[in-house]
Amino acid sequence: MLNTQIAPLIRQLSHSEKLLLLNLLVAELLDESGLVPLPVENKPVSQGLHDSFEAADILSKLLAEKKELVHG
Repeated sequence: MLNTQIAPLIRQLSHSEKLLLLNLLVAELLDESGLVPLPVENKPVSQGLHDSFEAADILSKLLAEKKELVHG
């Protein structure tokens, strides 16, 4: 897929969806390169957004947004 095809699709995403996409891309790049992210000061390295309470909160908000869009 070309950048000219994907850029308009990305612009249509909500703020939360863009953050999730960014996290996915960073995780993919780290995995492909074999790198491990550096820990943030006083915070252990997490396994990623998919296993965190913050991720659950974001997902819950996204589902609520979608439900509101679909059901009004």
